[in-house]
Amino acid sequence: MTGPGTLLRRHLGAPRLRRRWLLGLATAGLTAVPLVGTLGYEGSLVLTAPLALFAVGVGVDAVRDERARGLVDDAVRSERARGASDNSDGPLPALLRAGLRELAILLAIPLAILLVAPLWQTNCDPWMGLAYFAMGPALSGLCGLVAGLWGGLLATRRGRQIGLGLLPLLFCLIVGLWRIYADPVVFAFDPFFGYFAGPIYDEGIPISSRYLWFRGYNLLACAAALLLIRLVVSPSLQLQRPTLRSRGELQPQRPALRPWSLAGCVLALACAASLGLRPGHHGFHHDVDSLARSLLGTHHSEHFVIHYAPGSQTARDIELVAAEHEFAWDLLATRLGAHPEPPIHSFVFPTPESKRALLGAGTTEVAPPWRGHLYLNEQPFPHRVMHHELAHAFSYGFGDPVFGAPARLGWGGPRVNLALLEGFATALAPRPEGHLDLHDQAAILERLGLRPPLADIMGLGFWGKSSRRAYAAAGSFSLWLIETRGVAAFSELYRSAGDFDLAYGTSLTELEPQWLAFLAARELLPKDIEALRQRYKQRPIFQRPCAHRAADLAAEANAAQARGDGERRLGALRELCSVEPEQPEHRLALAHAQAQTGHRDDAAGTLDAVADASLHPGEPGGLELSDTLLAVLDERRGDLALARGDLSTADGHYARALERGLGEAQQRTLQIKRRGAGDPALAPRLLAYFSPFDPQPDHASQAVLRLYAALQVAALPRQRALGAYLVGRQLLNVGDGADARDQLELSLSPGPGQPGLATPELLRSARLMLIEACVRARDYPRAREVLRELALASTLAGHRLETQQWQARVEFFARTLPPEPLAP
Repeated sequence: MTGPGTLLRRHLGAPRLRRRWLLGLATAGLTAVPLVGTLGYEGSLVLTAPLALFAVGVGVDAVRDERARGLVDDAVRSERARGASDNSDGPLPALLRAGLRELAILLAIPLAILLVAPLWQTNCDPWMGLAYFAMGPALSGLCGLVAGLWGGLLATRRGRQIGLGLLPLLFCLIVGLWRIYADPVVFAFDPFFGYFAGPIYDEGIPISSRYLWFRGYNLLACAAALLLIRLVVSPSLQLQRPTLRSRGELQPQRPALRPWSLAGCVLALACAASLGLRPGHHGFHHDVDSLARSLLGTHHSEHFVIHYAPGSQTARDIELVAAEHEFAWDLLATRLGAHPEPPIHSFVFPTPESKRALLGAGTTEVAPPWRGHLYLNEQPFPHRVMHHELAHAFSYGFGDPVFGAPARLGWGGPRVNLALLEGFATALAPRPEGHLDLHDQAAILERLGLRPPLADIMGLGFWGKSSRRAYAAAGSFSLWLIETRGVAAFSELYRSAGDFDLAYGTSLTELEPQWLAFLAARELLPKDIEALRQRYKQRPIFQRPCAHRAADLAAEANAAQARGDGERRLGALRELCSVEPEQPEHRLALAHAQAQTGHRDDAAGTLDAVADASLHPGEPGGLELSDTLLAVLDERRGDLALARGDLSTADGHYARALERGLGEAQQRTLQIKRRGAGDPALAPRLLAYFSPFDPQPDHASQAVLRLYAALQVAALPRQRALGAYLVGRQLLNVGDGADARDQLELSLSPGPGQPGLATPELLRSARLMLIEACVRARDYPRAREVLRELALASTLAGHRLETQQWQARVEFFARTLPPEPLAP
């Protein structure tokens, strides 16, 4: 009898059985992790490399097995029996049968496990998961098999055969890593390691046409390699020069020259070369030159080369954009006392879609510290994210010499501290949220009980947390360290990848309570906490098993809206609601789409259902809505009431929304709409201005219609201030600083008998817009006057921070972009 120990040794000692067991156990372990443990992008990405590696062994073993079977004697006898005819297919069919049979078994093992995994792990799109599996592990396994066949044919000892088979994998890995390091891409296509889509914060990862073309290129290369085996490998599995054979001549040990195989090999190789040698043309990869060819506009300043799309808003504002870059440089260089080597190349993409196609990151801005490049989406002036990304470029001088990151190689292995990487940039370019500064935002995170422990994010665990929570915590802690202990000590902490004892003489466990005590002393109102609850409520992607499917459906709905297909948009949103029923924002989006496509009664019914579900959170069918979403619910119901002329009902909805904890932008919109609900003449003009039911709200014509509606508001009795405010905003949106300045001055001083802007939020917004308009018009004296007024009213931390930033910007711009001389 065979005992368990003997059976185990046999299984572990046989390469074929060992591969199967390792792959099965690894896949079973993955199924304990959401998103990764199901058929989908992440699961396929994790399995692709192991299957390619195992497939190399499969190819080697197929060659060894065929040699062991005495293929030579069989082939010789067969050829003699056939009279040395040229109809023999050589050893390739036998090798492929053996290799593909074993590869199919290897693929079937993880596939079967992942097909069963939905019993305990949610899989929202199994068909797309199968497509990912076919495009990733299956095709990479085939590439590995071909490499293994050649490795087996080129040597006789198994270790050397495996080594030769792995050489293509190693070569492709080195090329891929070098490209990511040296070139401006954050995605990678690899024959053996599959498709890495880039930042995890971009949830939409489709199987694009360029991925299909890349796999077509891989298959052509594999076909060429297999046909070459048919041409140069003899029946005895030896490499020999093929020869032409005369009739009756017996040369059983040499491969015959097969013209059709030769033609196919040359054709496949030529097609593969035409694809593989021009990666930028086909989108497989991009370098600086290919990006510059896509962003043809170029502007040189003292420290930057800015690449942009001609005809974009960036092109129209290029002097302001360049000055803002230099302003960010000046702030960082002054604070840090050091700067990177100029020039910094800044690529500003007109749309997230163009950025995703060229770079691999659509909605996520990136700036690898070692490269000295910024990759930005176009945003209104002043760019909110550019300062943060430039801080990454500055961090290169403080980090390791290769990547400029807080990384260190020690006895315990490599260590990368992502909390310090992002905390550095967030702390040195803090962004206020209304009247809340960075420390206020972290304090709210703590009081909501959602703050990640610092030890959990001081490493690669940063990626496993919600990005907004991790960034807020890391940024506030880093800023507190800089404010209390200086930049020099923090730079030492960054350089050491988080050695707190070295930098501060104390540990993280001792510093964290001190920082939390500082946050606990921040004065916050309950409304402040509610205003950010929705922002921090979003779970990290690995806790949302349907994140990719939801992103695909949202993209499908947006595309349908763009082409005017209302029914397809509604269908995608209904499916989105069923995919993530616990996300109330999907139902609000469905109601919005129903209203925009003319189904207002359906929209009202959807909103009523959401309102009823919000009354029973935690119960089956119930929904937990934050104040932000409850306000959106009330606002949408108010819009429907306003559209049907029921002003009192609309006013009630808007008033209820304003009682909640909201951001200032949301407050301002509701304040204006509520003013319309109190005036029958004003209501239709504001409805036209906000156009909540227009199916194409971002169409270029809407800007003209909004400006016309704003002018109509200004012409109404006692609405001059509000109308001028709305007109000024529209003019500022298109970069007309001088005319916007005049309108915003009128909104703040509407004249005798005209009421002014009614709320502090509207007054502050008008002053901030007026400052921007003055900067655009290079009217710096007036900008300074408005800033003094604003500073007197800025009593809250976030307001003070924003005012200080504008004060510094105005002074810098006054030096950098002085007023143009008056024409004679």
